[in-house]
Amino acid sequence: FLIANAINLVVAQRLVRKLCPYCKRPIRDLDPAIPRKLGFTDEEIEQTTFYEPVGCDKCRGGYKGRVAIFEVMPFTKAIRRIILESAENIDEEAIREQAIKEGMLTLRAYGRERIKQGLTSLEEVAAVTMET
Repeated sequence: FLIANAINLVVAQRLVRKLCPYCKRPIRDLDPAIPRKLGFTDEEIEQTTFYEPVGCDKCRGGYKGRVAIFEVMPFTKAIRRIILESAENIDEEAIREQAIKEGMLTLRAYGRERIKQGLTSLEEVAAVTMET
């Protein structure tokens, strides 16, 4: 495939609403099953302060602005090899697994980082990312 040699990098981007810094509130009785669905470990759940939107005069709804989450996949030799060897039956899962093995953060993983930073909510990341 020409595409395997022509592309150097693939980027996926989603925008999530940013929690209002003036009124966001820590979630008190969080069901740990909710962050686990997004891939948080028990240790991360204990160490992270999760916030929820409240709403105030400055934001009118709990969110103000947006912040990006990214998935960046460099086309390495290994990924090029997978594409070239698969010919017409490209194995997307094999490409994804190889990229993650090489350090790629998925959209959801990047979203988890934004949640840990207190920038967005669990609901926002869940709404824009889908993983099986």
